[in-house]
Amino acid sequence: MKKYLYRVAAALVLAGGFMTSAHAVPVTINMTADNIASVGGLCADASCRSGTGWNALNGGPLGNSRRDWRQSDSLTVDLDAGTYYFAWRVRNIGRASRSNPAGLLAEILWDGGANYSSSDWEVFNRNTGVFLANATDYGLNGGANIWTNANGGNPVAGISTNASWIYTANNFANADRAAWFRTSITIAPTSVPEPGALGLFGIGLIGLAMVRRKRTA
Repeated sequence: MKKYLYRVAAALVLAGGFMTSAHAVPVTINMTADNIASVGGLCADASCRSGTGWNALNGGPLGNSRRDWRQSDSLTVDLDAGTYYFAWRVRNIGRASRSNPAGLLAEILWDGGANYSSSDWEVFNRNTGVFLANATDYGLNGGANIWTNANGGNPVAGISTNASWIYTANNFANADRAAWFRTSITIAPTSVPEPGALGLFGIGLIGLAMVRRKRTA
């Protein structure tokens, strides 16, 4: 009976040591859109043709009706190590023109990392998942652009001034009244187990050694 208990205890401690060596990283997405970020979310793969929507992640509607782009939305999800893709469908209200452009402003933040909306983000075809073009950068949050001017010269609160307003090159034509955008982040794996995990792992090894010693005694 004692041998059995030793084996169970050692196995549990070993398992606990391995489980606590990996941990999810909180990832925060801050965003706004002129006028609506109507659909999008955490993608299932690089094509962003399926995945978990912003509504589900945020626990409530995100842009289901006309909203004020001066107010940012925020949500946080826990993600393990790996590469993740994100998508937004931005829709303009009214006829697109220089006085009524569309735009997306967003940032993705995690432990030691940040991805700000910029011309590195992609415009893609949601139906096929095919890359169409790099996003067009219209200026930093709070920089010299139409959104800063319309906001009394101020940046949108809750989003870094490192993020840019982005859309397509056809921002002033009704051809791109709605457009899809995507980007990705990579969360590096934890290379060294946490101290607590190492301690548990060592105790587990001791437990197994005790079981073997009992057998050979």
